Amino acid sequence: MGLRGAKPALLNPKLKEMDQSCWYALRTKSRHEKVAEEYLKGRGVEVFLPRYKSRRLWSDRVKIIDLPLFDGYLFCKLGAEHALVARAAPGVLYIVSYGDVPAAVPEAEIDAVRRVLAKGLVASPTPYLREGMRVRIRGAEFEGVEGRLEKVKSQSRLVLSIHLLQRSVAFEVGPEMVEVVN
Repeated sequence: MGLRGAKPALLNPKLKEMDQSCWYALRTKSRHEKVAEEYLKGRGVEVFLPRYKSRRLWSDRVKIIDLPLFDGYLFCKLGAEHALVARAAPGVLYIVSYGDVPAAVPEAEIDAVRRVLAKGLVASPTPYLREGMRVRIRGAEFEGVEGRLEKVKSQSRLVLSIHLLQRSVAFEVGPEMVEVVN
């Protein structure tokens, strides 16, 4: 006898194969990322919700607010013991998967986003790029960080892509700081 009202994802035996040391993306309802983050943190789950500052204009004032960098997503280190907790968190729709297997987000991509935000670079959501050259940063603290290059006016812009979500994070670097990756 199955669980009454349980979603098929909750009963998925593939959830037992999730690795506690891997990051997974959770898809959330619109504007529920922070609620899910607080719920999961309160249950001992390691959560990463990258944010950026956005200037919003109301009729009577201008306000700077924190918004999720990847709208509708947050990242968690989940093992089998936390998979059901994550799936049942308020606002969480599902664990991003390939078929019925939860898809791990590479640690290097999470680390790259963390490094950009920690250095105080201006990061903002940008459309996912399918075309463009793959480049690597040379020198400074970001040595070896890879992404896709797009031209914006006369500046070079390095876009760090989290391919799993088909979304990207952009920050600007000078053309002298990048090299083409073969």
